Amino acid sequence: MDVSPVNPALAEAAVDDFLDDPAWKSKAEKDGWGLERLDGLTLVARLEARPLPGVPASFALKLACDYYPTHPPDVRFVNPETLEYDPRADLRHVANLQANYCYVHPNFTYWQKPYKYGPQLVCSSMTLAYYFSGHAPTRDQLWDPDRHTIGTSIHTVHRALRSPHYHGRHA
Repeated sequence: MDVSPVNPALAEAAVDDFLDDPAWKSKAEKDGWGLERLDGLTLVARLEARPLPGVPASFALKLACDYYPTHPPDVRFVNPETLEYDPRADLRHVANLQANYCYVHPNFTYWQKPYKYGPQLVCSSMTLAYYFSGHAPTRDQLWDPDRHTIGTSIHTVHRALRSPHYHGRHA
């Protein structure tokens, strides 16, 4: 899979289409996703995890869509106040997900050139970083712009946050 940024105007139009899609609007409302657009190609999704005793359940994801729709957005857990991720200071804002379809590495070493959104890896074929991390998705796992959207990426993380594969926060 050739992984290249999309023409910014086309990517922004695809983000517009996603945000205007009534089916995804309904899903976001039903699942309690808070969606905010920071700029034409950047979104923040606020999600609730499965409740665990003594663990705050709210998380913020930052989605960069400059490769979208031909590839999934980059997805990172971020500090909900700064909307950034500093691996030395923000580990507590990263969910400990250990699902076979969505695993989080807070400080991953990318095998190719440095990944511009690194070092965090939300390891799922529905996230851009997966395609820069040396993984080889099966045909069934591969991002398909005819079937997948930004909502697919958010839903994948949300599903893991609500599952027994969620183990709180990284410490």
